[in-house]
Amino acid sequence: MKQIATLVILTAALLVLKQLAAQNVPSMVATAHFGSNAGRLKIGTFAYRDLDHGSEVGKGTITIRKLVNPERYNFSNDSTFAADFSGFRSQRWEAVATLTFEPISAMLAFVRGSEIVPVFDLQYRSDRVTGFVVERKGTTPGTRHPVDASVPVNTVDQRIDWAAVLAGNLESGERFDFNVYDPGTGVSRVTGRVGPLETVEVPAGTFRAYRIIYQMEKAGKTEHYQMLASQAFPHVMLREEFPNGVITELIQVTEPAVSP
Repeated sequence: MKQIATLVILTAALLVLKQLAAQNVPSMVATAHFGSNAGRLKIGTFAYRDLDHGSEVGKGTITIRKLVNPERYNFSNDSTFAADFSGFRSQRWEAVATLTFEPISAMLAFVRGSEIVPVFDLQYRSDRVTGFVVERKGTTPGTRHPVDASVPVNTVDQRIDWAAVLAGNLESGERFDFNVYDPGTGVSRVTGRVGPLETVEVPAGTFRAYRIIYQMEKAGKTEHYQMLASQAFPHVMLREEFPNGVITELIQVTEPAVSP
């Protein structure tokens, strides 16, 4: 969430990766299975807008697809920025995970016209993650660094922390606890709870929703997030509030095409 992630415009950790040692597993991690199930998520393409103090700073889509043989879920995002960000106007990420959010792969890239510029590419196997990450400053080509780190059980790729939260047991008072991995900040613990039902209005309409409050414990700081998840099943992320003040709101839902 980062997520959304989550539709997250960018995180500084992905731009300037100064400490690859951050990939070490912290002493406090979530070890119990947290019970999220991707089968609880609505399949389709979801259009969102990003607001910063009321001003639109970006738009994007998140697509959730169910794969078969074996059963996995593909999450992808394409987003554009209202202004250039280090010479780029858009980004793209993709993450593949099992039904229970065990990570399979993840990638992030900047897009400039027809040029795709990698930021990282990760492969998860058992208790390890491997791949590469590019340290880039401004518009320079960047330096590629290898990634080879251990990850504990109960870890989700940070691109889809929001999806793991959304796919949890959405009942008021329910608490959850899991880990996320990001190549810039390593393993972080996520804890949170499901709040009461309320009514939320977004460009896509008016919905009954659960307010979910959660936090991500990173080295030296804790990031706080809030999400509004549809009460209706299967669940949809209606709105998310990020630590930097950016708010993401649902604009439109496009159902997947039905084969004849």
